Amino acid sequence: MTKSTLLLAIISFINIGSFAQAPLPTSENFNNFTGVFSQAGWTFNENPSGTPNYSYPSGGVLGTAAGRLDEANDNIVVYVGDQMGPVSFALKGTATAGAWQGTFNVEESVNGLSWSAPLASYTTGVLATTFNTYTVIPSASARYIRWNFANKVSGYNVAIDDIIITEGNPSNEDINVWFNSTNILSNGTTSAYNSPVGTSLNLNFLVRNVGMSTLNVSAVSFTGANASDYSIVSPSLPFSVNAQSSQSLIVTFNPSANGSRIADLLISSSDPNEGVYVIHLNGVGGAFASEPSGQATGLNFSNIKSYRATYTFSPAIGGADGYIVLYKKSSTPITDLPTDGISYLRGDNIGSSKVAYIGTSTLNIVPNVWASTPYQLAIFSFNGSGASINYNTTSPTLNGFTSLGSMQPVAEYNGISTTNTSFLTDLHNKIYPHTSIFYSNYTTTMLNLFEARDTVNGQKFVECRYSGYRAVYTPPFDWTANDFSREHSYCHQWMPSNPADNPEKPEYNDQHHLFTTKQTDVNAERSNYPLGDVVSILNSFMGCKSGQDAVGHKVFEPRSDQKGNSARALMYVAVAYNGVNGNNWKFKNPINNTNIQYGQDQNILKKWHYQDPPDAYEIARNDFLDSLQGNRNPFIDSARYACYIDFSNMTYIANPSSSFGCPVAVGIKENPATQFEYVLAPNPASSEFFLLIDAQIAEKFNLNLTDIAGRTVYSKSVDVTNGFNNIAINDIKLQSGIYFVNLSYKNEKITRKLIIE
Repeated sequence: MTKSTLLLAIISFINIGSFAQAPLPTSENFNNFTGVFSQAGWTFNENPSGTPNYSYPSGGVLGTAAGRLDEANDNIVVYVGDQMGPVSFALKGTATAGAWQGTFNVEESVNGLSWSAPLASYTTGVLATTFNTYTVIPSASARYIRWNFANKVSGYNVAIDDIIITEGNPSNEDINVWFNSTNILSNGTTSAYNSPVGTSLNLNFLVRNVGMSTLNVSAVSFTGANASDYSIVSPSLPFSVNAQSSQSLIVTFNPSANGSRIADLLISSSDPNEGVYVIHLNGVGGAFASEPSGQATGLNFSNIKSYRATYTFSPAIGGADGYIVLYKKSSTPITDLPTDGISYLRGDNIGSSKVAYIGTSTLNIVPNVWASTPYQLAIFSFNGSGASINYNTTSPTLNGFTSLGSMQPVAEYNGISTTNTSFLTDLHNKIYPHTSIFYSNYTTTMLNLFEARDTVNGQKFVECRYSGYRAVYTPPFDWTANDFSREHSYCHQWMPSNPADNPEKPEYNDQHHLFTTKQTDVNAERSNYPLGDVVSILNSFMGCKSGQDAVGHKVFEPRSDQKGNSARALMYVAVAYNGVNGNNWKFKNPINNTNIQYGQDQNILKKWHYQDPPDAYEIARNDFLDSLQGNRNPFIDSARYACYIDFSNMTYIANPSSSFGCPVAVGIKENPATQFEYVLAPNPASSEFFLLIDAQIAEKFNLNLTDIAGRTVYSKSVDVTNGFNNIAINDIKLQSGIYFVNLSYKNEKITRKLIIE
């Protein structure tokens, strides 16, 4: 199975809806579409072998968002409760060049299993590359309609918008029932309502006849555990409803006890298809629904990665209306409890925990996961909804997991050695070519699946990587409205292939160097200027600033915890595309002959690379992008690779020194190390420093520090995983001076000199 297939296998269940019926009329404009429809009966089925792209965030009809189908057999299915009338929709073929190619069908079905010959088919030369509105009329017996990308031609996709399914006019009588202002299909459930014990509450239903013959209602009755709490007020039985007319039906609810008072309303009529129309009544006596008697069980985790994990559990014995799942970053179990009467939204805070999920699904994804981080989950069953919701807070189901560290494959860099003169070429060939994902897909890949984080009130936020500014939004994310952009760390204007955006080239849309940034104050301020250390500030915004460096050049400086990320992104691009089409991707100097008559200082980037080593976020991001693009940023995987490349001319450095921005790495290999290599960063250090270890094994290593006189001042056992390890040493206070760091595994030992300032 490919990496991208593995990713999609994890998230594909997000698109599986309950497949309840949609009441008519029903419609969708895709303005808030993120892969899961909000209304019942609508399902988006994504081809699991392709990259998950659900929508075009802009460019729909009248400039709004549009749905996106871009893989063979991507389809949208709508399951309705009654006969459909005319169905309209807008389509556009998106094409890399020329007329659209492929086959896109609109089909109908009686049972959702076998599909008719297409009601309409749009093929090569038929589907326009601008939006047009089309209409089909399904047969009277059809209850399913599907928009299906039957034949995909590479480079050609389909945008769909403004689907409107009208209500048909059956020749026979056809019952349809509403509760308050909501259409409830047969076997549907009312919203929750409550009344004090012994106090009557009238419930207002509307019996509609959408057919063309008279509907005769012969009986209205109640069944279920609390049927005696309900009775008919009006009208008298039996009664009739003329064609295309309606009749008010008033039911009184008089709870005899506190808690959930559940029953079924049965309406018997002459409707030939729904002779007994069933509505589940969701009443509550007093303030709260009855507390569930049991909790979910068997909370387990699977597909644990550095950036995502899946959890499953078994339903509560005795049943429950739903479950609320809390999560937090912690190695200790959750003790926070939800409060009865509060309907929480995903992202809401409950004590030190956050709400991960509310609903009935027993299979979900843990949101917002980063590498090498412990997480805890707690699941509480509940009954009721709204202000009557009642949580079982006794002995919730608890469990935890730790996300993976780097998911770098064991043999990822086999055959690539810093001692070979072909090192630079070998590294380039390892990461190029790779899967190219369109720049416009950044929203549905990087942003929706990784960058966006949950916050309160069901909203999300996206962080400006340069400044730390957070844009809070209700999905979907609108780049313009939130004043955000997808920043090219390696500026488009620097690229020797510029212009690289029309048609798009891999270097333009490579997500390894695209970061979410605030446009005004940040991206616009950075412009095409190189990155550097600002000593004289001209402008600043939160954690970033621009101004003059030590030699008077205008540079841009990101916040401290983004410096290493940006440095590694720039170095990655230079190596990935160097030599492609004969171009040399050295850091441009001068950048231009007008206002930037100088270039990017590689020594600054190498310094940042070691001062700000990869953290849990960046490691997870690298693994996630590997699942999308099929390549990794080697400077995240191996800190020392940067020392062996001169980015001013893209040549190999056989014997790197600190003059090229590498840390002082004087070392003594008592026994030649074949299983691991490491560097110290930063070096010199003021207090905390890091061991950046590249290991080919997962074992316990021995670490000790000696002073200049050979006395041991610190020692510990270090757990090392296969691949890149970023181990902080911050539990010791050292006086200024020179120390020797000794790291050993079995009979292999490497000693590095460490300077404490």
